Amino acid sequence: MKIKDFDEKENTGLFEGFSESNEIQRSEKKLDFVYNVELKDNIKFIDSFENGSLKLIVTSPPYNIGKSYEKKTPLENYVESQKELIQKCYDKLHPEGSICWQVGNNVNKGEIYPLDIILYPIFKDLGLKLRNRIVWHFEHGLHCSNRLSGRYETILWFTKSDNYTFNLDPIRVPSKYPNKKYFKGPKAGQISGNPLGKNP
Repeated sequence: MKIKDFDEKENTGLFEGFSESNEIQRSEKKLDFVYNVELKDNIKFIDSFENGSLKLIVTSPPYNIGKSYEKKTPLENYVESQKELIQKCYDKLHPEGSICWQVGNNVNKGEIYPLDIILYPIFKDLGLKLRNRIVWHFEHGLHCSNRLSGRYETILWFTKSDNYTFNLDPIRVPSKYPNKKYFKGPKAGQISGNPLGKNP
């Protein structure tokens, strides 16, 4: 069921606290976005796209921990449902496309089941290639009393082939030693790092 076209003017408070990237501020570029918010079953939603049409899929599916928007099921059933969704995402992914799958841990009776490790073989069996396992650390969340608090989630970045898009320059961070120079060889005396910063 389509909800409505997203009107940024009507939802100004939605993006409170967010700012444009430094690159956009420096260049004073205005980006035009088309927003569309839809409420659908995830399988029906992904089925609405043509096979091989999506260059990038970013998703954070439910973790099967009994949140208000999900029904907790046995882990085996959850993995099967994720397998169906991952297969469909693979079918819709462009040959040069990327998929980023963000998950946390499933916790049952105090035992942790790391969902990225559990789901990895599904992606691998489809022939997808893992490019990065990105760990997102955050400060909020529940305080555990009998183990370290699990304040992190992971993003698995897969590509469908070796021909894919990766833009490093927009996400570079300042170098720790920006004035470090080569001390020998043909480049002796020249700055050794990238002037735009380092790979994070």
